[in-house]
Amino acid sequence: MPASVQWSDALKAQTRDALESHGLDMPVPAMEFICFKNADGGYGVMQIDALLAARFVITRRGTGTVESFETANAVIEAGWVLD
Repeated sequence: MPASVQWSDALKAQTRDALESHGLDMPVPAMEFICFKNADGGYGVMQIDALLAARFVITRRGTGTVESFETANAVIEAGWVLD
């Protein structure tokens, strides 16, 4: 299904950098999860422990559906970016 929203290149790059650094370069306080939004209008969270372990797993809010990705680019291609 094609994405209904087009994210900016800057937001995609910020998302890619955060994922590829496993969250270590993110200037945020300690937290349990990172929030994402999807081009289809959905929202999700990634557990910080998974990110630190280089596992890109997003759980959709509302449905609990789990989506796993092999690479940061795959996350972005699926419509996900940092929220």
